[in-house]
Amino acid sequence: MDKLFFENLKKLNIIKKGDKLTLAVSGGADSMYLFYNFMDLRDDFDLDIIVCHLNHGIRETAKRDEDFVKNLCEKYKVSCITKTVNMDEYARKNKLSSEEAGRILRYKFFRENSHGRKILTAHNANDRAETILFNIIRGTGLKGLVGISEVNEDIFRPLIDIKRSEIEDYLHKNDLKYVDDETNFKEIYTRNKIRLNLIPKLEELNPNIVDSILRLSENASDAVDFIEVNLIDNYKNCVKDNYFIVSEMRKLHKFLAYEIIKTYLGKNFYSENILNRDNILNIYDLILGDSGRLIHLGSNIISRKSYDKVFVEKDKKEEVKVESKLNLGINKTDFGEIFISKDGSNSKGDFFIKTIDCDKIKGRLYIRTRQRGDRFKPLGMKNNKKLKDYFIDRKVDRLKRDKIGLICDEEKIIYIMGMDISEDVKIDDNTLNKLVLEVKNVRY
Repeated sequence: MDKLFFENLKKLNIIKKGDKLTLAVSGGADSMYLFYNFMDLRDDFDLDIIVCHLNHGIRETAKRDEDFVKNLCEKYKVSCITKTVNMDEYARKNKLSSEEAGRILRYKFFRENSHGRKILTAHNANDRAETILFNIIRGTGLKGLVGISEVNEDIFRPLIDIKRSEIEDYLHKNDLKYVDDETNFKEIYTRNKIRLNLIPKLEELNPNIVDSILRLSENASDAVDFIEVNLIDNYKNCVKDNYFIVSEMRKLHKFLAYEIIKTYLGKNFYSENILNRDNILNIYDLILGDSGRLIHLGSNIISRKSYDKVFVEKDKKEEVKVESKLNLGINKTDFGEIFISKDGSNSKGDFFIKTIDCDKIKGRLYIRTRQRGDRFKPLGMKNNKKLKDYFIDRKVDRLKRDKIGLICDEEKIIYIMGMDISEDVKIDDNTLNKLVLEVKNVRY
């Protein structure tokens, strides 16, 4: 067993005695280094090991690699599961790059056959450095500078701190066989171009460029861990249901606010594909701006500000609520269920209750939405005020104002559902007849 491998395994602390493992083995140098060292380790650690090999179906020598892995597994008495797929066809059908298609198919195959085992891949330190450069080229945030992590859910990478040169040196010194995938030496994929062209050019400027990139990865990882701790505490204070609390978000440094917005969009709108820097910045501008603004984020998703809340939600078509007359007994309306009785007789008990003076009602009762010029005299006030001003004072969400039910008689608004009754219909010492309004399932 390679001492470097064993020391690295102890440092990462990802393998325990008695573990059940799936080794992802392609037959190349990295995966065979993984295989040989775990063969040396399995008895001492009482490991239950199987091997998975995926033939991507894109080159003539792929069957050679598959047979090489199967023969070695037979020699070491290890169960080997193989499968052949058509990576390029899958990429075309799903509009993916070949690299992404291969990654999806590999992990799908590993998970289908692991049944709760730890899945071990042979990603090494050079892979991490190449991934970081790849992320920088595409445009990345801080997490992209971490590169490939040593653990990601059920995927474990015990070679992530070992360089490719160290792996190949060990194999050659110990005359351990592996096969070369000739496509690794062709500039047909972005990662190949980074490995074959970009890194050698960077090494002309800094011979230790891989070590420098790995130090960047460590620093980025520490920073991400620090941010995550602060993010968890602040996320709970700043996010409720489907909105951000403006007053709490404004207390934060903008970087942490960006991270909260990014986390929220990732959790709730990942499939809508609206998580990008422009949307994050626009939502933050909305938080800092005036109430009443609305922006479109794409995929029929909007963000809007209403007083101390910034919502992110589906852009819903306006629902038309129908005006309807109200009678004694149960009234099922577009605004909710309303039970009306005299003196509270036959009360349903579990409704939201308002009692008014029956003799102050003019004509019949009906329910409707607001109209231009509506005025209302809230309980306790002497004068009427514009309904718009009443809603503003109550900080009622602008999009809800046209959906709120107004119970009216033939002269005035007597009750705004879920809010106030009118001063004009309140009960007093002269009240002889009471009318009880009991409201359930108020819909805005």
